[in-house]
Amino acid sequence: MSGRTTIAWGVLACSVVLSGCSVPKKGGFGDVEGLVEARAGHRVHWSQGTPEDTEVENAIEAMLANELSVDAAVQIALLNNRNLQATYEDLGIAQADLVQAGLLSNPVFFGSVRSATGSSSGTNTEFGVALNFLDILIRPARKKM
Repeated sequence: MSGRTTIAWGVLACSVVLSGCSVPKKGGFGDVEGLVEARAGHRVHWSQGTPEDTEVENAIEAMLANELSVDAAVQIALLNNRNLQATYEDLGIAQADLVQAGLLSNPVFFGSVRSATGSSSGTNTEFGVALNFLDILIRPARKKM
């Protein structure tokens, strides 16, 4: 292969590898949200600095402005509990750890360009990719852990 073709393949490989490196923002929170809704009949919310957080805060203030019922107190406790918010953050970290365990380590791209000295002319270019193939073998065990 020529040097330009090798570079093109290298750029393509980099873009493919880098395009798949994202973790869902709310991870497994949807499952928690559904379970709480089904079992308790109340809503939970993970505060992450979104416009939806303002809506939840306004809803809490509206509930506090009226006479407080048992259901409203439970709803406020679920929406405004700092320990629950910390648990949701732990859930997000656990989701990221699970995704990371399933990923292969990044390949190492390298290249060299050598120019001839003396009577010979031209350049010698080399490009390569190194990948830890042991990661492929232990990936299922990492995901189970």
